[in-house]
Amino acid sequence: MSRLKASQSARLLAALGCACAAEPQHEQRVPEVVAPPTSPAQAASRPVCVPPVSLPDQSGRLPALSVPFDPAPIEIEREQKLAGFYDALAELAQGKRDRHVRVAVFGDSNLTMDFTTGRMRRQLSRIFGEGGHGFVALGKPWSHYRHMDVEHDVVSGWKAYAMTTSPTGDGLYGLGGIAVEAMFPGGKTFVKTSKADAPVGQAASRFSVLYLQRPKGGRFKVELDKTPKAEIETQADAVGLGVFELQAEEGPHRLDVIADRGPTRVFGAVLEREKPGIIIDSFGVGSLNTKSLGRHDGALFRSMLKLRDYELVIFLLGANDLFTMDAVPDTMRKVQGWMSEALPNAAMLMVAPPDRGFRRSMPETLRVVVQREALAKELNVAYWDQFRAMGGQGSMRKFVDTKLAFSDAIHYTELGGAFVGDRLVDAFLRGFQRRASSRPGVCAESPAELQSASLTPHR
Repeated sequence: MSRLKASQSARLLAALGCACAAEPQHEQRVPEVVAPPTSPAQAASRPVCVPPVSLPDQSGRLPALSVPFDPAPIEIEREQKLAGFYDALAELAQGKRDRHVRVAVFGDSNLTMDFTTGRMRRQLSRIFGEGGHGFVALGKPWSHYRHMDVEHDVVSGWKAYAMTTSPTGDGLYGLGGIAVEAMFPGGKTFVKTSKADAPVGQAASRFSVLYLQRPKGGRFKVELDKTPKAEIETQADAVGLGVFELQAEEGPHRLDVIADRGPTRVFGAVLEREKPGIIIDSFGVGSLNTKSLGRHDGALFRSMLKLRDYELVIFLLGANDLFTMDAVPDTMRKVQGWMSEALPNAAMLMVAPPDRGFRRSMPETLRVVVQREALAKELNVAYWDQFRAMGGQGSMRKFVDTKLAFSDAIHYTELGGAFVGDRLVDAFLRGFQRRASSRPGVCAESPAELQSASLTPHR
């Protein structure tokens, strides 16, 4: 497993930020890379930049997993498309950011237990700062649906829907592809912070409940730590996204959503912390393929994207595209259009599906991998080859033999999901390092000059 060496730490982020001073704080001065001044006098008067920060502390990162093989590192293709995401991480590391860095990950059944995204959340939170768990659906369409480092369940009285296995028929699921409808008054579903021994997720201070507004909508109640907080009317003149927000002192909390009266649909809840950090919203849906992703209601999808304000959106799909490949290009173009409208500055990363097959790779899987790479190139977005990161053709057999995947030769175990999550995190960190080393310290006297120095502006 590739790791950032300690000797690289001092220079990894050195170029991503600077403090202007008449005299440098260090013995060696860092040259500027801003646009050349128009006169010798301007050149002589310009201050020298001194990098004020170093690589974020990785001492809290979870140790490398012990597996009997280690495929070669797989880099992110067109990683320059992730420049804004890397710059946002740099702001976190320097303490210069006043809001979270949020990442959305869309996936199929390999994400329904949050194994890959849960590992990514743990690692990136322990390096760049923990912003909170993020979004979790308040329904459980499958007994195995769960998120790591948070507790959630339906106690009674809410019927779960999923856009693949138990659809509502109207496409109104929010981003998660999962929703719950109230069956009778008093029905309860909840989410709470993680247990005290969890590596992350033990505290939150900001809570949101995302629900459906519609004509003839019903009402639900919200409790925090068993204390009533609000009664939310979901009736509205038109269909749309409803949001209830609540703040509390940071610490362990439990949020309950209780059905009250009338037809009420809830998508999920969000748990965040006050201090800016990294947040991974994991949207795993069993049996999801790319074609099904296009069945979302576009307006609701865009509304929730905009609300969550992501810096990066990852599409970790394809395992179920084997027999719907013809629909993939048009669907991804449509989804990219939704993204561009809602999040014009966000980065997009397409990921190849994992290997699949008991003895050898399924031919259909190989075709999907080729299509995924070509489509990412056509859409001009970043691409990461999960198939090669596993070890390439026949790697799923090796995953099964080493307990990284279940015997169905499709689904990762927790260890396998963590293995893949670590490899994607490593790819991010290597790209982050290259972004840093390509941008020596920049001093800028105005926003216009800052932009001319090729710094990515943030929303």
